[in-house]
Amino acid sequence: MKRICKTIAEIVALIAVIGGIVWFYQSVGFAETDVTEGYILCSDFVYVRPYPNRKGEPVGRLEPGDKVYLDGKKKNGYLHIVDTGMELSEAWVHKGFVVYDEPTKENRTAVIVSKGRLAARKYVNGRRTRWLKPLAELTVWYWSDEWALTNCGYVQTKYLELGDGS
Repeated sequence: MKRICKTIAEIVALIAVIGGIVWFYQSVGFAETDVTEGYILCSDFVYVRPYPNRKGEPVGRLEPGDKVYLDGKKKNGYLHIVDTGMELSEAWVHKGFVVYDEPTKENRTAVIVSKGRLAARKYVNGRRTRWLKPLAELTVWYWSDEWALTNCGYVQTKYLELGDGS
């Protein structure tokens, strides 16, 4: 019985060591990571930061529709950008301003087509800032597959119907 327990303990320790090596390998950046394209969805600009927080001075700005390359690292609500096109080769941007399809500039009206109240948000998947009533009209500034930036905040596009633009 002691021998079986010792063997099990050795196996568990080996698994822990292998897991630690894999974690270290990935965190240091030796592991190949998939780079995903994202786009900035904001009204004016978004700061790019050297760290995944608001400490320190911003190192650049991104504007609506700018393409970013993300390597999948996430921390404190920020996404890691590689190949920034700026002086820094890497930086961080808040996840609430990134969508995965290129937004189009609209400046059109839209009508809310939800059956109940609809939440306008501070940013993509962010905190609710207000409730919007069905059939209310909004001005849509930017439109992506999932999110629209409106005069009331960020709203999911599946609950909006764009007007003809006149």
